[in-house]
Amino acid sequence: DKATKEILDDELSEWLLRSFLSVELFEAGLYCRADDRGDSVVQLAPPLISGPDEFEEIYRILHRVLGEASRLL
Repeated sequence: DKATKEILDDELSEWLLRSFLSVELFEAGLYCRADDRGDSVVQLAPPLISGPDEFEEIYRILHRVLGEASRLL
């Protein structure tokens, strides 16, 4: 919650990272790693030869899937 700075509880965080984001991002074509050791993050490792088109595609996928996740919460 941006206003209160409250973070997700462990159960919801686990569901969001493992059951929703990992699956949805993979199915959208974005290979990444959900990690909850410490802060919950999604790690990306695009190829070093990636250019503007590839980064735009990464942004588009992340924006759509994270938007879907926020509507579910």
